[in-house]
Amino acid sequence: MARLREVLREEELVALRDCMGGYLPYSAGVHGFLDVTLKCQVLPFGDSKVYIPEGSQFSTLVVVAPSCSQTYIQNITVFWDTEKEDDENVIRLLKTVPGWDWTAPVYYRVTPLSVFAKLQTYLKNERLGNGGMWCQMVIKGPLFTIEDSDIRQMKHFHRIPEGFSLDSLRPEDAPAVISPWHYSWTESHQGVELLLARLPSVAIRHGSEAASKAPVGGRLVSWCSLHNLCFLGNAFTVPGHRRKGLGTAVALAMVQKLRQKGIPVRSIVERSNTASVRFHESLGFKERCDMVLFIMLPRGKTLEDFIPKKTVQSEVK
Repeated sequence: MARLREVLREEELVALRDCMGGYLPYSAGVHGFLDVTLKCQVLPFGDSKVYIPEGSQFSTLVVVAPSCSQTYIQNITVFWDTEKEDDENVIRLLKTVPGWDWTAPVYYRVTPLSVFAKLQTYLKNERLGNGGMWCQMVIKGPLFTIEDSDIRQMKHFHRIPEGFSLDSLRPEDAPAVISPWHYSWTESHQGVELLLARLPSVAIRHGSEAASKAPVGGRLVSWCSLHNLCFLGNAFTVPGHRRKGLGTAVALAMVQKLRQKGIPVRSIVERSNTASVRFHESLGFKERCDMVLFIMLPRGKTLEDFIPKKTVQSEVK
């Protein structure tokens, strides 16, 4: 019986990334992971592994697992062409993800609606798992991208007020970044440090020591980082420094930094967050397709039953 195998050779990862490029924007999750790891030279990226069917040059099924650094719920990013692939074959292959338990909670990241619909059918009909799970939505909304022509028109937004300095986030900034982050449960502290150390980011610091290489603590006032699946995250400006254009400056500086590295600029926004949707549109981002981030949990349980209590408390503060 065919199984999934890990992709290890760089040249094969390049070919797989190029193949997934033909299925954009729907393959953005797996394509983004492959693109970031190759262009930022971060192979391997933590514990994440890439799997494809063994002995096949034609399957579109790609799995990244785990796809974030939290450990209390299994997490995965998966894509396949739902119009080309046979359902039974996909199910058989998914059951061979190494070390995977389809009856336990699973967090699915950056899933196109077509794959989401298939997964829901498989789980409901007990073709995956045991039928005892329910879906808790995390994010459902548009995938935004921005093109080079739009970036060139927005350069004037990079100006920041006097007394502030542009910088990058550093691993020692992890506590400040995690504290206000609503989705901090998706990454461990060590995982955030890894993201800040190895992937592009932008920070704005305030004060005379803003450009210092020493830890700056509370002087960090606005920032944006990149997830390992190649979408923007952790965008935040501390309350005392809002309405100064810092959030816009950070966003556009991040766009410029990613494009200089040849990394596509992508962001996923909750559809109901109209302020964030309008912000992206004002910067020149264009909506491409809807994506879903969701968790399958045992019936009667919610995400809060699994998140460490200290994480829940930090989000409430």
